[in-house]
Amino acid sequence: MAEVVQYHLEQMVGELEDLERRDLFTKPELKAIVKKRTKFEYALRRRRVKCIDYLRYIEYEINVDALRRQRKQRKQQHSAKTTLSDFSITQRIIAIFERAVVRHPEDVQLWLQFVEFIKSRRRMSTGDADEEDDGHSRLLSQVFARAISAHPYESQLWIKAAAHELEVNMNGSAARALLQRALRLISDDKELWIEYFRLELLLVEKIKARRRVLGIDGEKETGDSDEVQATGSEDTEDAGFIDLPQLDEEGGQDLMVEKLTEKALAQLDQKTAASAGNLTEEQRAAMSQQTNAYLQGAVAQIVFEQAIQAISDDLSFRQELIAIAGQFAGAEQLRQRVLDSIGQDFVTDADARAYLCSVHLSTISTESPELIDGLQLAVENFKQALSELDTPEMWAKYVEFLSQWLDASESMKSLQAYFAAQRKRAVAMISESRDVRLNEELVLSCADVIEADGGDVLSWLADATQRFPESADVWHRRMSALVAGNHDGLASGIASSSRIDNLFTSQALLQAPASRKLWDLWFNWTELWFSRKDVSADKVQARYMSAFARVTQQRTLQALSADPDSLAQVQALVAHLQTRYIDWAWKLPASHQPLSAFGELAHAQFRPDDDDSDMEDSEQCAEPATGNIEALRQAYRNVSRHAFPTPGFYRRCIELETDAKHLAMLHEMACRVDEAESEPWLAYLHFLAESKQLSQASDVFWRATQTIPDAELPAFEAAYKNMFQ
Repeated sequence: MAEVVQYHLEQMVGELEDLERRDLFTKPELKAIVKKRTKFEYALRRRRVKCIDYLRYIEYEINVDALRRQRKQRKQQHSAKTTLSDFSITQRIIAIFERAVVRHPEDVQLWLQFVEFIKSRRRMSTGDADEEDDGHSRLLSQVFARAISAHPYESQLWIKAAAHELEVNMNGSAARALLQRALRLISDDKELWIEYFRLELLLVEKIKARRRVLGIDGEKETGDSDEVQATGSEDTEDAGFIDLPQLDEEGGQDLMVEKLTEKALAQLDQKTAASAGNLTEEQRAAMSQQTNAYLQGAVAQIVFEQAIQAISDDLSFRQELIAIAGQFAGAEQLRQRVLDSIGQDFVTDADARAYLCSVHLSTISTESPELIDGLQLAVENFKQALSELDTPEMWAKYVEFLSQWLDASESMKSLQAYFAAQRKRAVAMISESRDVRLNEELVLSCADVIEADGGDVLSWLADATQRFPESADVWHRRMSALVAGNHDGLASGIASSSRIDNLFTSQALLQAPASRKLWDLWFNWTELWFSRKDVSADKVQARYMSAFARVTQQRTLQALSADPDSLAQVQALVAHLQTRYIDWAWKLPASHQPLSAFGELAHAQFRPDDDDSDMEDSEQCAEPATGNIEALRQAYRNVSRHAFPTPGFYRRCIELETDAKHLAMLHEMACRVDEAESEPWLAYLHFLAESKQLSQASDVFWRATQTIPDAELPAFEAAYKNMFQ
């Protein structure tokens, strides 16, 4: 190992001497560089070398090279002759990358970083720029070939390689060939089809630009002709053939009926340009791009047809193709072809129908006078679509469209009144056929409309909760409206406090027991009445304990089901409610009477309208400067004894507790909740280490090693050792 490290260090001698001779680094700095490189080289000679070890070495070398460039610029050595140190560091970084990808060929991100480094060095090339650019270009092609060989199913590598061939090597045929090979392997990859579609349109645009320069399709352009000829130079070379897309050569599946080549087109263009003065108008018309299938986008259209066969049910994929076609002049027919395919293949899809109704607005400026006509056409399109697809999803899209443009047209009163009338009419039509046209999303959208128009939103939501009794969102919307009305004094005689409380407990929380926002709304309302001294702290506490029991029961039911996401959601709700309870107790005024134990709360009821004889005469609940420590301790004792505490609950208690004895007890209880989890054990050991209780820390460490899984023990032991270093 030492011999190999010494060999690599000896290769640096010439570079270090050059850096010292040019006065870019001092001798102490060079010694530090050698020391650091020696450390990195020994790290790379270990038996198990991680990818991060190579990346750290590379990062250091990049920083050294950046410092060298900065000092060279400061010393104004730009005109100096290129020496060894100008490129040796870059070569070393490339060599480190080479060693890294040989050791870790499975790491895709490492290959991508290698590619990006070569690209960055190509942009920063010095000296003989053309020669260095060619070298970097060849190296990049080789790296792409190796990366694709190691990861043939990574579409990003294929796309970047094709972009390199097109943009750097000016070889459209090679770019096309790469994407065709990629599609043979991963024919269902959206990004590959999108880039292939874009490539074909781009190549057609380049040919059209060259024809305009040559004066074939009109007057010969004089401005920017050099640039256009440069971009199209690859079209006139032998390597520039455009073979019509053929995805499966072995099976003989051709994508196109005929074959044209860029070379043939280039030769034809040159001959036409040479004899342009002898051509008649009829001959010019026959040679124009309007009669040329390739220039009309025939290849791109066939690529699109093959793409939707491979990916037939993805609306967003076709929307991206439409956006790409819109970027190229002369691709209107192709764009319309994609739109027609959406109408044919997504007849019952509300998202697709809504997109088709308003897609024409994307081509109209918001300041254009055509906007009004475009919006009216969109409304008519929606009405036509609703007559063919009368579903809740389609109505929801229509109401959403009207609401968006109603908000966007604030500066145009007439247009705003038009959309308001259309939206009101839509809600009325939905209300007439609620059984057919309503779903949960549409209920909430219509509720917002009714409320904005000053209608009876409470009646609408009451009917909605009967139609969708298990919808947490609908219940939350209804209860929010009731609580807001009761709070503002606007619902007098409609929803009293006791009625709201009964609606929460007997219906809303019973139908949607796993809704976090519904529980939060309930407790916000409860604590509001407590802050007004309309209910005692013990009754609020009884409500929390009742919630723990109900949600814990829900967690048990979810544990018996096969849905891990639902179980995780309920477990997070339990932790949230317990933490909320602790925070509420902590914020009680210091002068407040101590909280009761759970046994004294068993028969506590919540009636905001009742006269509470046991109500405290203290001030309203306000967050104290330090917190009510006694109320906190009684609260976590209640949860620990009569509920199922969660790790998050104990973490919050530990954050608020200040006494060492109580902290030790909380840490002990936290470790018992989930003995296989290493985080509570480490927190406990950290507390004991800070308290200088080393003997007890040793006992706790031994207990932890008996319960933590073997796979996590090395990391746990390493973290434990770091505490005492």
